[in-house]
Amino acid sequence: MRKAVFVLLIAAGCAHAIKDVSDCDRVGGEKRVECGACTLQNKAQGWIGEYEYRPDAPDGERCVRVK
Repeated sequence: MRKAVFVLLIAAGCAHAIKDVSDCDRVGGEKRVECGACTLQNKAQGWIGEYEYRPDAPDGERCVRVK
């Protein structure tokens, strides 16, 4: 039981949100362009909100406005 909980916690820790363009190299292939387009909006210094890219989310729900 303890081992299952530990594995679940580690798996949850792997799901990460990306908020900076320079961190888009952590995602693979075609997702890098999508990640860059999403996080580049954060360079507007809050004028259009703050976005994060969630690579593990389904298509169409990866770029999320958080503020």
